Amino acid sequence: MASIENRRKSTRVVAYVNKDKVVFPLGRVTKKTAERFANNIDTLLHERRCNLPVSREVSLWLADLDDALYEILSDQGLVEPRVKAGTLSTFIDGYIDGRSDVTERRLGKLRNAKDRLIAFFGDVKLDAVTAGAADDYGRLLLKKLAPATAQKECQIAAQFFRHAYRKGLIDKNPFEGVSVGKATNDERRVFVTREVIQRVLDQCPDWQWRLVVALARYGGLRCPSEIALLEWSDIHWDTERFTVSSPKTKRYGKASRIVPIFPELRPFLDEAFTRADEGEKWVVPMLGGDANKNLGTRLTKIIRRAGVEGWPKPFQNCRSSRQTELEQKFPTYVVCSWLGNTPTIAHKHYLTVTEDHFTDAANDGANDAGKNAAKADPGVGAKTGDKLGMQTPVSSRGESQTKNGTTILVPENASFSDVVALLENALIAEEGLEPPTRGL
Repeated sequence: MASIENRRKSTRVVAYVNKDKVVFPLGRVTKKTAERFANNIDTLLHERRCNLPVSREVSLWLADLDDALYEILSDQGLVEPRVKAGTLSTFIDGYIDGRSDVTERRLGKLRNAKDRLIAFFGDVKLDAVTAGAADDYGRLLLKKLAPATAQKECQIAAQFFRHAYRKGLIDKNPFEGVSVGKATNDERRVFVTREVIQRVLDQCPDWQWRLVVALARYGGLRCPSEIALLEWSDIHWDTERFTVSSPKTKRYGKASRIVPIFPELRPFLDEAFTRADEGEKWVVPMLGGDANKNLGTRLTKIIRRAGVEGWPKPFQNCRSSRQTELEQKFPTYVVCSWLGNTPTIAHKHYLTVTEDHFTDAANDGANDAGKNAAKADPGVGAKTGDKLGMQTPVSSRGESQTKNGTTILVPENASFSDVVALLENALIAEEGLEPPTRGL
């Protein structure tokens, strides 16, 4: 057991680690503080000796322990050495270098986020960034960027500091709870109709560009990453399917997926196959397997040349348009399996309400109203539901009501008692196997 030695100007706790005497100078402390320190040392020695996890109480004690005392424990191998928080730039660079599980495009976004953080905070110590400063950073981003982009930048910053927290470099993530916008921007989500995409296809300079556009719009592939990696060995003509390699979902254990060769896509694949050089590996040779090649600028020019109104995020909206189409015919889980996302992501970022949805809903509603109206009155048209709804009740107009072939005339200004008197002698049920019932 650890012992306490009281000296003239200080108190020491003495413990034995592997039969070696270890002294912890506490300075001037109360007896209760020294006893608590000694008890924690005894508990820590017991847990290490028995290969037990460090208890919560001891962990909290170690977290607040003076660096000099902690270093004594570290030198004895009782605790892991403390890693001192470095500068913001050094830490983020190390974090990015360790992310070998993400695509180069994602790494580029992480580097851009790092540059913005350094520009705002400077190359300060990690623990110098406070929660209030993180709020100020979020508000500044909201002034310079679109709300969805600002929110994503804050999420990346929170990702950096969350990693630092888990490494024990900081006590708290200053970006926890920072929210400056929303993760999606519905105004930038556009449904690309088949008429529009056909005009774009007609203006494509060659068969490779036609195939790229078709794979994005009718295959639902991510561009350029998934289209660039498509090989002829991935096309299974006999089963009308093809395999898509996806760098984005690879880190989630889904390196590839199987997609049908949709009828709209088949002509473009056939054309590419007939034009491909013998022994060609890539389905789109101009990409050569480069999953990071920029195709958006060229596609924007093709769209402009087609004489149609351009739309934001050209390839992304082609992909989301395909998912919206497929959802009308197949269950969500099937479509998500083909396009390589989840129902949550699909509803949040992909599915779009189109003009056809409004038109179909209005027509279906009119047809239903017409059918119901026709049952009540064969002479009523399909779109007179509103007129029927505005008609006054028959009885209030003094018209006759018929029950079992008997006409009952109700005077226009008849009182309630007069109506009751007329109905008392009416037959409530139709005549059949049961005898008629009189009265109410």
